[in-house]
Amino acid sequence: FNEGATVYDALCALGLSVNAHGSSYGTYVSAIGGLAEKQYGGTSGWMYSVNGSAPNVSCGKYVLKDGDTVSWYYVK
Repeated sequence: FNEGATVYDALCALGLSVNAHGSSYGTYVSAIGGLAEKQYGGTSGWMYSVNGSAPNVSCGKYVLKDGDTVSWYYVK
């Protein structure tokens, strides 16, 4: 990735279908690969972690550094 790439940039580079929209907090991912938020209850949806910790910023604002490991996971 180029310098300044975000978690959202990395997700989009995977080639999966991604539904996202902007909010007052930044980019919000509502579906990945056809699995959408609220599909398994009103509070279900996608979250991400970087190096094992869940950042408190949107995926479109978190700038990656060399060696970072990103995990996306679905919560119910």
